[in-house]
Amino acid sequence: MNLLDNDTDSPMIPLETEPTTVSPTEKDPTYLDVFKNKDFMKLLSGQFFSNFGDAIFRIAIQLYVYEATLSITAMTLILAAQTVPWIIIGPIAGVFADRISRKAIMVGADIVRGTVILILPFLKSIYGIAIIAFILGAASATFVAPRSAAIPEITGLRLYVKAISLSQLVFQTLAVVGPLFAAPIYILLGESTFWITSGCFLVSGIIIFLTTIPSASRDKKEVISFKVVFKDLKEGFGYLVKHPTIRMLIFLFTFIIIGTAFAGPLLLPYLFEVKHNAISIQYFNTPLSITRIYDSAFISGLKDLSDREFGFLGAIVALGSIMGNLIFGRFEKKIGRPLAITLGSLAISLYYFVFLFKPSFYVLLAVGLIQGFLNGMFSLAINALFAENVPNEVRGRAYSATNAYIQVFSVLCLSLSGLTADSIGVVVTMAGAGIFLLFTTVVIIIFTRFYKFASEPPSPILNS
Repeated sequence: MNLLDNDTDSPMIPLETEPTTVSPTEKDPTYLDVFKNKDFMKLLSGQFFSNFGDAIFRIAIQLYVYEATLSITAMTLILAAQTVPWIIIGPIAGVFADRISRKAIMVGADIVRGTVILILPFLKSIYGIAIIAFILGAASATFVAPRSAAIPEITGLRLYVKAISLSQLVFQTLAVVGPLFAAPIYILLGESTFWITSGCFLVSGIIIFLTTIPSASRDKKEVISFKVVFKDLKEGFGYLVKHPTIRMLIFLFTFIIIGTAFAGPLLLPYLFEVKHNAISIQYFNTPLSITRIYDSAFISGLKDLSDREFGFLGAIVALGSIMGNLIFGRFEKKIGRPLAITLGSLAISLYYFVFLFKPSFYVLLAVGLIQGFLNGMFSLAINALFAENVPNEVRGRAYSATNAYIQVFSVLCLSLSGLTADSIGVVVTMAGAGIFLLFTTVVIIIFTRFYKFASEPPSPILNS
């Protein structure tokens, strides 16, 4: 799912878009102007390594845990462990990003990610892996807030939109390429794949260290205390409740996250256990006993095939998302945000409902491409709404608060996803999530009159 993605370090960070004003005599900015900004290009280079490492890691950790345990519950536990820090640490990181050195925070987070990840291959306990996953999630949550806050100061408002579009292009491209490389690399290198991701994070940290990043512009005389942090957090969360458009988006996210968090992590188990029927054929009957053949080359081949298909599906969905972003960016006024949000919401629900019919892999590729395309338009429309309706002075805290709220539901559902699949089956869980999303989407469409809120202009008060 790609609701508010701009950096793969965070599953739900809104696209950082600042409305700009250009005087009648001033030429519109071009991408060449962005390329001339050396500090932004350094930051973008760091993002490339960070995004690539993260794309490889997201696939590798799922393959590593599922291969070691063959437990859907264990796999979803690790995903939940990575998500929890976004609830606890994300909002606080947004506060500190406005008050202390952003460069120090970002470099420190990259060092933590690059070193801690090297411990993973030596851990065999699922609880030890969960602790490392939590630390990695905490470092990522800490990294994103100062990066988001620093970009507009590095580029200036005039180049801001063009700069962020380049950032999004890097992210989406690596979202396509990453899964294509991740599965084959893991099949070839196994646990050594984590050394690659570690290297990517450390290179990112070095590049950021060599980048000039403006410090926070807050009043430095104000000492950071629990009272100050609590006040800033209260302002961020309060904005979510007070603004009608943001409140409606949060309402929409609540149901989408519940559905996708239940169904999304089950794709790999579906391919291995259901599509290739690997669990059933791990045993065969003999006249005297039941003999386990799990370690046979045949089962190992099915596992490798499932891993490759998992990577291809992730890549095709990301490719569709790139196409959807480009098309909607070009024809936004003709398509309209209400239609983009409606089609995107329906596509997400129907994508998971299709699994009820146990479609072929080629059908899954086609459906995934369509879902990615419509979700790409959905994401861009959502990003625009957030950018237009959240004023700059509370943006970091409001976005962090939004992510924290969304991730609460994500963690709860991730924790229950594996247990539900083990209880009623992978197919029923995925299809059930799709039906739930379809029902809630239709209700919300009717309730909001086809997302009427999405076509309303932002309040003039926001820009005052």
